[in-house]
Amino acid sequence: MRFLKIGATLLFVMTLTLVADPAATARSGPTAGPNNLVDLDHGALFPQNKQNEPSITRDPLTGALIAGANDEFSLDLCRGTTTPLATPCPFTPGRPISAFYRSLDGGSTWTGGYLPGFDTINRLSGGDPSLDVGPRRCGDGTFKWSCGSVVYYASLADPFGDKVGGEQVTVSRSYDDGASWANPVEATSTDNKSSFDDHEWIAVDRGATSRWFGRVHVFWAVFCYSCAGFGNVKLYVAHSDDEGRTWSSAVQVSAGNNNLAQGERETGQIAVSSAGTVEAFWTENADSKGKYPDTQVVATSTDGGKTFSAPITIATLTDYPLTGTPFDAVDLFNRVPGMSARVDCYPHPASDPSSTRVYAVWCDFAGSHGVVKAAVSTDGLTWTQLGTIADVTGRNAFFPAASVSPSGGVSVAFDALTTPPANDPWQTGTQVYDVYYVQSTPSGTFTAPIRVSTVSSNPDGSSYNNLKEQFLGDYIQIVSGPASAYIVWTDSRNATPCAAVDAYRTAVYGGSKTAVAPNPDTACASSFGNTDTIIAAVGY
Repeated sequence: MRFLKIGATLLFVMTLTLVADPAATARSGPTAGPNNLVDLDHGALFPQNKQNEPSITRDPLTGALIAGANDEFSLDLCRGTTTPLATPCPFTPGRPISAFYRSLDGGSTWTGGYLPGFDTINRLSGGDPSLDVGPRRCGDGTFKWSCGSVVYYASLADPFGDKVGGEQVTVSRSYDDGASWANPVEATSTDNKSSFDDHEWIAVDRGATSRWFGRVHVFWAVFCYSCAGFGNVKLYVAHSDDEGRTWSSAVQVSAGNNNLAQGERETGQIAVSSAGTVEAFWTENADSKGKYPDTQVVATSTDGGKTFSAPITIATLTDYPLTGTPFDAVDLFNRVPGMSARVDCYPHPASDPSSTRVYAVWCDFAGSHGVVKAAVSTDGLTWTQLGTIADVTGRNAFFPAASVSPSGGVSVAFDALTTPPANDPWQTGTQVYDVYYVQSTPSGTFTAPIRVSTVSSNPDGSSYNNLKEQFLGDYIQIVSGPASAYIVWTDSRNATPCAAVDAYRTAVYGGSKTAVAPNPDTACASSFGNTDTIIAAVGY
C-alpha cells in the first residue's frame, strides 16, 4: 500500500510537470521557440525602459516560470544636467530596482511587479537577482516536495533612511510561484561602513539523498570602498535551514587579499550537487598582466556549507581585454571587441539532478576569438576538461549560462557579438549580438550552436545612466525543464542608438573634461536605452 501511494504521488507530480511544459513535442534536435517579452515597461522613456541581469527558475511541481531582473521602471525620467561629465539620469532616491515576473503558460505571457517589504528592514531593493526553487518545510520540520515548493529570490539591498552600512544581500521567498512574497531577510553578516556586498548567487540543495536536502545557500562578494588595487575582494557563503528566515554566519571561502600584481578576484556563482556537495566558483588572478594565469577555481564543502576546501583549479583561461581600449578613460572592465559594455568570463555552474556531476562553463578569448568552454566533475575535486563546446564563426561569445535537465541533458546559452574589423577593433555602434544555444548529446559532445534570438541587438542603443558607455548587465540565465530549456537575456533589439549620446561618448573617450551629457529623453529617439528582458524556450 505504501509503495502504491508513493507511485501515485510520483505519477501525479510528473503529470503536472509534463502538462505545464507546453514546448514538449517530438523533435530531432534543439528547436528555438518564439521570443517573448518579459518586462512591463512598454513605451517608457529612458531610464524607465531599462532592464538587465535577468534570472529565472522553474517550479518542478507546477511548471510555473519565475524571473527577476534589474528594472528601472520606478525611476524618474532624466532631468538633464549642465555640469561636465555628470549624469543626466541619476537613480532616484527611495525607488526599488528588484523586479519579479511570473508566467503560468510556459513564458508566453507575464505579470509582475517589485519585490515588497524592503521598508521593513530600512532598505531599498538594489537588483542583481538570483532565483532558485526548493521543497517546502513541512510541519514536522523536514523538507518534502509533497508539502509544496518555495521560490527564493536573492537581491541586493541598499541602506535607506537612518540605516547604517553598505549594500547587503537579502532573500525573499514565495510559496505561490511569485504571486505573493514574504518580506526580505538580511542574509549576510558582512556589510559595514567601509565595504559592501555584491554579486550574490543562491542555490538550493535538491539532492533527494543529501543530508541537507532543502538547505539554501547564498554566495556573495564583499568589496572594500577604500582599498587600493581591485578592492581586496573577499568571497563568502552562508546557509539557511528554515526557508531563508534565518541565516548562518558568513564563511569566507577565498583568500583575503588581492592587488594589481596578482590580478582581480572575479566573483562567480554557486551550485549544490545531488550528493549535497556545495561548490562555490570564481576566477582568481584575473587580469594580472601575465604575471599569473587567469584561473577558474572552486571551493567545495562536504559538510553542508560549514567549512570549505582551499580553492581547487578547474582550468586557466584568457579573458577579454581589460586595458588598451578607448574606454579606459572611463573605467577598467573587460570588453568584447566591438562594444563598450562590460563583460566577464567567470565560471557559471550547473548541477545534474540525475547524477553527482556538476558542470562549469565560461567564455575564453584565446587566439583573440571568444568561445565557450566547459569542464565537469563528479566530486568537485577532480575536473575533466570538455574543451570548446560552443563556437560561432565571425562572433565572440560572452555571458554563458548552463542548466541540466532532470534526465541529465546539459543546456548552455550565451550571447555572441559580431567580430569588428581587425584594423578597428573598438568601433562601437556597428556590431550586433544574438543569443545562441547548444546542448549535450548522448555521445558526450555538444550540438552546433543554434540562434535563439529572432532579431539581432545593437548594444549601442543601451546605456549606463551616466551615458558614458553601453550597458548589458553582467549575465543572462537559463533553466531546464523535462522537455525544454528556458533562456532569459538582456535584449536591445528595440533600443535605438542616439547620435547625441555617441558624440558625448566620443568626447569622453578622448579625454574631455568639459563635455556635457545630453538629456536622452529630449535629444534621442524615445526608444533609446530600451533594453528588454526576453525569453525563449528551446525544445531538446
